[in-house]
Amino acid sequence: MADHLHPNPWNFHNTDKELASPNLLSKLVYYDLNEIAMGAPLGGPCCLEGNGEKVKVHDWCGGPPVWHTDAQLIAIPIWKRDPAKGTIQQLGIVDVKHRELKIYSKTFRVLDLQSFHKTIVHGVDSPIYNRETVSFDIETEKVESIIKLTN
Repeated sequence: MADHLHPNPWNFHNTDKELASPNLLSKLVYYDLNEIAMGAPLGGPCCLEGNGEKVKVHDWCGGPPVWHTDAQLIAIPIWKRDPAKGTIQQLGIVDVKHRELKIYSKTFRVLDLQSFHKTIVHGVDSPIYNRETVSFDIETEKVESIIKLTN
């Protein structure tokens, strides 16, 4: 059997080329990835690394992420436990230049991100059951929080 062609929320690794920026100057690196429940997608802490620096993005990231074509923004699933909905995901956008993470209010079951061009992140929510196409405009969706990223 050949290696997976496209990493997915259940199977992605720090060696996947999709984790490196298009200009190859930065890379997202996951630590202590584990299934969030038995047979469920993976989650764990994630850092942005490059130029000898390591900046924590979030304590509970999903994946795999997608880089914007200009290498300045990264779309990444963020896991969250919600008292009413259980374990959910929200979309996070990492701004490499300004070192911040925007987490958007809209919630998802399991994001499988495919591309990020202009202001639109494309992907699929819940890629195994009841698939829904996601076309997420980062300019018009409501932002829940903005977190300054530090070393």
